[in-house]
Amino acid sequence: MTTENHFHLIELARLSWPTILGIPSRRFRLLVVADVTEIPTDIISQFANAALKSGMVYFCAWGPGCERFHDIVDEVCVEDDLGARLFVGPNSHDVIMTTWHPNDTLDEAVEYLINSASAWPTDGFTADSDLWIAICINNSEWAATIRRLFGEANRRT
Repeated sequence: MTTENHFHLIELARLSWPTILGIPSRRFRLLVVADVTEIPTDIISQFANAALKSGMVYFCAWGPGCERFHDIVDEVCVEDDLGARLFVGPNSHDVIMTTWHPNDTLDEAVEYLINSASAWPTDGFTADSDLWIAICINNSEWAATIRRLFGEANRRT
């Protein structure tokens, strides 16, 4: 994990939640940058469950298949809301926010995470959630772009 201040980049070879991840915050915002067009739904669902259990309160998806990824994360949230309610916030109106960015450049999606996602976690999820994580799957060029933008954001904070 590349770590500086509030912005963390994790580079993975495949979509799976990192088993050893020392998140220094109770909650976080997450951007996944990946081509998920060939990834089975159950793998994406497992990833979403693990991210939510780890404290994800805002999810952004970018890359081929990002709308599908977003929809699966939403389905996991809805299923939880109707069942175990493991991911509910401290207030009855708290919700996990999700977005997808099929028409944005990677730069725009990362800037969205840095700027817009910081303003939107619902009230109960805002406390102890000043951590931004980007997970980049199997693409060193995308990772370099995220690293550059996160470095610029860290210098501004």
